[in-house]
Amino acid sequence: MTRRPHHGLRVAIAAAVMAGLWLAGLHVGGLDTGLLFLAPAFLLLLPLLAGRYVGERALAPLRAPVRRAAVRALRLPRPAARLVPRGGLLVGCSLAGRAPPAV
Repeated sequence: MTRRPHHGLRVAIAAAVMAGLWLAGLHVGGLDTGLLFLAPAFLLLLPLLAGRYVGERALAPLRAPVRRAAVRALRLPRPAARLVPRGGLLVGCSLAGRAPPAV
């Protein structure tokens, strides 16, 4: 997979914008504690934005090879379609009963 020519610049700008929003959020009252709880998530997000996945090379040899089974097209007989009430008709049928007596 090839990267776009401006990928590094775009990642650097995204990191700068995130840092700026982080600093702005620290100055807003009450957001400092929430941002400190989100710090690990932001630290994990930075390599993902850069297109690098932490531990990818260590996990690649551990995965099992992909085996694709040949799929046979089976012609099974389709069951006959049953006409049963569904949706609003189901509610109407369950509520329907004998008509009221004529007065």
